[in-house]
Amino acid sequence: MERGNTAPDQHPQRPDPEQGRSATRMGFFMVPVFFFGAVIMIGIGFTFLSIPDQPAVLGYAAFALAAVCVLLAIRRIRRISTGKEKY
Repeated sequence: MERGNTAPDQHPQRPDPEQGRSATRMGFFMVPVFFFGAVIMIGIGFTFLSIPDQPAVLGYAAFALAAVCVLLAIRRIRRISTGKEKY
């Protein structure tokens, strides 16, 4: 039987529902990215606070961004564990 032919009692297969999903739904793979971003922001924050010529406000802003990254990672882990988001 050739590939394109189907028997009269057979139905063609449905397309995969996962195909064509949005690339923005990264699931669990975004958790390490958020933690990595938090580590980078903490490093930038310490750099700005340790150099006397640099403004300390930028260091504190980097710490705030690190906290946001950690909160986003915790939120994503919680959503995956409760089944609201697929991974």
